[in-house]
Amino acid sequence: MEDIEIDRPLFLLGVQGGGLTILAKCFQRLENTCFVHGNADSWDAADNEMHVCETSQKLPREFSFHTNDFYPPNLPTNFYRYWTYATNEGLPHFRIDNPEQVSEASLNGFRNYVKAIIRAHAKNLNDCRFIDKSQLYTINIPLLRAALRGHSPRFVVIGRNPYGCIPRTARNYYLNPKKHGFDMPYEEALKLCSEHWNNSFAVATEDCHGFDDSLILNIEDFFANPKEFCSRICSFAELDFDRDMIPAPDQPNTRYQQMATRWYPLRKSRTERKLLETTQREREIINSVCGSTIEKLGYDLLK
Repeated sequence: MEDIEIDRPLFLLGVQGGGLTILAKCFQRLENTCFVHGNADSWDAADNEMHVCETSQKLPREFSFHTNDFYPPNLPTNFYRYWTYATNEGLPHFRIDNPEQVSEASLNGFRNYVKAIIRAHAKNLNDCRFIDKSQLYTINIPLLRAALRGHSPRFVVIGRNPYGCIPRTARNYYLNPKKHGFDMPYEEALKLCSEHWNNSFAVATEDCHGFDDSLILNIEDFFANPKEFCSRICSFAELDFDRDMIPAPDQPNTRYQQMATRWYPLRKSRTERKLLETTQREREIINSVCGSTIEKLGYDLLK
């Protein structure tokens, strides 16, 4: 692995259901990027987080949902810990507060995992940028900095309006018997999802404060102007902007075709429609948990 270079890897961070998939696909269409499941020739592959890759058992415990076997006792889901790992109970078991105490073997194991992906999928080993959107890393930016010291990683934290995504997740995942199927009242599910949203973005924004390797944006701005949004990330990450990275008609799918109905035209999501339907009680619960973080991300606090 010594001959494989990790060059300014780009991490797109946020919460599941936060719009990261379509944004990541834009960057995976670039000819000089690769990700855990491929490169521009497989840009529309489905799951592409490191912790859902089929070989992720090789990832050190600190970097993986699979090899970290903790489950909050009241949230026993194996659905990639969807919106559970950053609840107040889950956070201490998945957040690495002091990366300096992580063994060199684990840090090196993560680097070698990234190098293996680059070796397998780079079109040009001398010009390849690794892209990842593993949501677990949203609460572990300092850990990635420690593992990638000397490789100039870039972190882009992507917010999503909580008044839409928190109620959606509480109903469609926590209380959905085909997803988590948790047996709890809706307000409890709403509170736990609020904890997850708040901790994810409160931790990430604090970890970014004072560092020039980080950029904080909101996904709503991508849907409003994808070209400007992606251009800004390209400039920050030192990637060449390509107009073809933006969703447009007549862009051929790969054999995966997982984005066939989610790519073009860009459609307003159900999450955004839910934002307009929140009740006063939902807003009260969300505000009580997330209030200061909502304002820190630049969203309006709804009463």
